[in-house]
Formats: sequence, C-alpha cells, structure tokens
Amino acid sequence: MKICFITLGDIKSIATMKRALGMANPLQSLGWEVSIIALDSEENRNRIAIECNENVEVHFYKECSAKEEVQLKTDLVNRISPDFVYFCSFSFRNRIIKSKLQSKTRILIEHSELASAIPDNKGLRKIALRALEYYSVSYADGLLCASRYLEREYHKMAKQLMKKKLPILYSPYAFNTDVIDSPKILLDHLNERYKNNTVLLYMGTMTRNYGLFTMLQAVEQIVKERPNVKLLLLGRGRHLEEAKTYVQQHQLEKYIEFKGYTEENELSSYFERADAFISPLNDTVQDWARCPSKIYMYIPFKKPIFTSKIGEPKEIFGDEGNYFDTTQPETLSKLIAALAGGKLQKTDVSIDEHSWDRRSVDFTNWIASQYAVQFAASSSEVFS
Repeated sequence: MKICFITLGDIKSIATMKRALGMANPLQSLGWEVSIIALDSEENRNRIAIECNENVEVHFYKECSAKEEVQLKTDLVNRISPDFVYFCSFSFRNRIIKSKLQSKTRILIEHSELASAIPDNKGLRKIALRALEYYSVSYADGLLCASRYLEREYHKMAKQLMKKKLPILYSPYAFNTDVIDSPKILLDHLNERYKNNTVLLYMGTMTRNYGLFTMLQAVEQIVKERPNVKLLLLGRGRHLEEAKTYVQQHQLEKYIEFKGYTEENELSSYFERADAFISPLNDTVQDWARCPSKIYMYIPFKKPIFTSKIGEPKEIFGDEGNYFDTTQPETLSKLIAALAGGKLQKTDVSIDEHSWDRRSVDFTNWIASQYAVQFAASSSEVFS
C-alpha cells in the first residue's frame, strides 16, 4: 500500500510535519510505500534528511500562492498515485482538488487542535475556521484526532453531517527515537555550566497563552528559598520580548535564560541535563483539544513533567501526574520546591506505548480493519 503525507509550511513554525517524519520509517517497516510532500525550505530538508531513510520518497514544492500550492499538491498526488493521502493538517491551502484526481485515493485528515476555539481567532475568521472543520468531515474518507476531545468533537460533527460511520482514529503524538539516540554534543558543556543547579526546561512557543508568565512568576517565588533553580526557555514567540523585559525588571537574569530556537541535534543534550520539564496547559477548550507534542518528546528521558490535569496529560498520567494550575504560579513553585528538595514522587509511564512505532502499528491495524486492506504476511506478526 502507498501512503502520501501532505504537509504545510516550515517545521520551525508549523509542527504538524512531525507526524509524517515520525511515522515514515516505521510504516515502511510494516510494508508501506511512503511519500512526503513538503515545502522546500532549509529546515524541512535538514529534518527530513535526519529522520527519514533514503527509501522515503520526498517531493518538495516552492513557496507560492495558496491557489498555486493546491494545484501543485494535486499534480504531485496524481504523479505519486497513492492508495491513501494523509493531510498532516487541513487548511485552505493544504488540500487537493478531488475532482482532478486520476486514480482512486482515500483521503485521511489529521486534526491536532481546534482552530475555531483559539481566542485570537475571532469574527469572520472564527466562522471560516469552524466551517473548515465541518468541511473536513465531508471531504475526508477518515479522520485521525490527536486528542480525546477532538475525537469526541469530530464524532459529533460526523453525526450532524449524516456520516456516523466515518472512521475516526484517536492517535496522539509520540516521541522520535532519533532525538533520544542522537549524540549528546552539548552535554558536557551543559553539565559544567549548570553543575550546581536544579534545571527546569520549557520548549515551545513564548506566549502568555501557553503559560509563559506563570513559569516566570513561579521561578520568581521559588528562588527566594531555592536560589540554585534555573529555568531554560527554548523557543520563540510573540511575547518573548515582553518576557525578557519582565525578567530584567524583576532581576531574574541569574535564574531564567532564553535560549531561542534550538537545533534538533542539540535537543537531546538539553533533555538529558534537565531535572524536570514544564508543559503548561490551561483549562480551556483550546488546550483540551490540542495535543501537546512536547510531552511525548520528554517521556523517554524519565524526568518529572510539570503539567496540568487536562486533556492528553490526564490520559497519560491519570491521577499520578505532577500537576499545577496555570492561573496559580504558587502551585508550580511548590512542585519545583519538591523537586529541588528531593521530595518529588516518581511517575512511571510506559515508554513503548508512546513511540511512533506504536502509533504506526495502531494506524496500520486501523487501516486494515476499516478499509479491508491486505498487508504482507511477513509484517502482520508485528500488528499487536
């Protein structure tokens, strides 16, 4: 069977390509022929070269208008002629013209957030995004939802659109073994630099909406009694400069460092040195719906993950997680104090359940059961 992943934009700013990169090699080992359509950018080329083997067929397209991009992707799908097209996200420019397809191709769409629930999307834009979400249900032959909330939401939409039998698979993000196994090129430097520190690490978008100032305020509280605490912030975002100003005004430069965008080959060093990870989530529809991909990257390093008891963290950790309330910085500072004092209880999670290999097996089983697809007998023994 042939599958073609259709992606959107540069992975630096749009993370949905992670699914294609994570599942490409495992799917091949299960008997799939895998293709990826991706924007031609330096970072996309680098990441694909690192994470995909030479048998993955990659088709790059140049940056262009939305209309041209849709046509280019349609033409590429006709050239590849896959059995399944997999949209890693669905938008006005990340789609194909179904009426121009030259062969029978089933269309799968992944949803990893509910764009219409994001507060910044208002008025006509919010209405348009909601219409697009409904349109994806009628457009697709199957959906994959990266959160339980989305799974329930799209089952409701499908029922409303008289498509109750539309196949929908719950499939959250996962970790990539390449990050874990990559050489720890910075580890010696980081161990020396932070040898007397309790290191907290956040990687993601620098925005108020993602708990940025909750983290700053929690560190401000805890360093009064635990001055060896260090918070490393990896990433960029629209409130980055505002956060830097806050740190300067409150004289927190000794305790908080902004590291900016971090190259993929450096992540394993930072993750290995960290004593705990922070993944803030808010009790909002937006955060119940989205799948926090970074948590799955952190899990294999077996460090505490400070997060919130909603959505996918609740699915992963149940009642045993290290949870805090993003509206109350002191709840995070208490967790940091317990960590620094060696009093934090360990949370055990099955690593294998959150790998791209596991997701690929589950996906292949789902395809076989929903679409009566036959796979090679040699690979069927691993579908368990």
